[in-house]
Amino acid sequence: MDCIVEENDKKNLFIKSLKPNANYQIILTEDCFLLFEKLDTGNGTIVFWSSLFAITDLQLNKCNKVTSINFYDEETNSEFQLKLKVDNILLFRDILVKKMRTLKVKVESQKLIKGQQQLKRLSEKEIKLMKIDDIEKNCKELNERITKGEISDYTVNTFTTLCGKAIEHFSMIGNDKYMQYVEMMKKVLQMEKVNKLTIDDEKEIKEHSK
Repeated sequence: MDCIVEENDKKNLFIKSLKPNANYQIILTEDCFLLFEKLDTGNGTIVFWSSLFAITDLQLNKCNKVTSINFYDEETNSEFQLKLKVDNILLFRDILVKKMRTLKVKVESQKLIKGQQQLKRLSEKEIKLMKIDDIEKNCKELNERITKGEISDYTVNTFTTLCGKAIEHFSMIGNDKYMQYVEMMKKVLQMEKVNKLTIDDEKEIKEHSK
């Protein structure tokens, strides 16, 4: 499946390392996404690969034939985006979705009622720049989502990251409020569904490292 790489998104992690006007090819294995650069010699070099389990979002622009794929990086607790232009974009989407369903990949979905807005995902950069008021607000929102059963790698990892920042802040200024976040985080981490998520993630990592 051939594609070209969009050069207009400078925030893209991989755009900066890709050559303009180069020829790229997408290969989907049973559980991996691979992007190759096809060389004039007939050989190819791998540009990027990821487990399909790491895909968190897939958006299509059918008019421009552009697809944006978000991948989750567990090591940095952050997402990055790969933006591609694919001629047969609908076929690509159908194949990718089918493979993810076959693997029973966990994806987040939310039915919105009229007037309701979906909560924005927080990037690593946004979290670093947050003031304590925003940290507390997002801690509360994520805690409510987890309590209601919206449990995923993103919600749990981002919640614990924000709790850690709140604990650090209030501890440094000698405010006992830090204990609220210690207890809040402890309660979430002791939840059966959160423990199961952690165990499942560890199994997936071990299987893919074999």
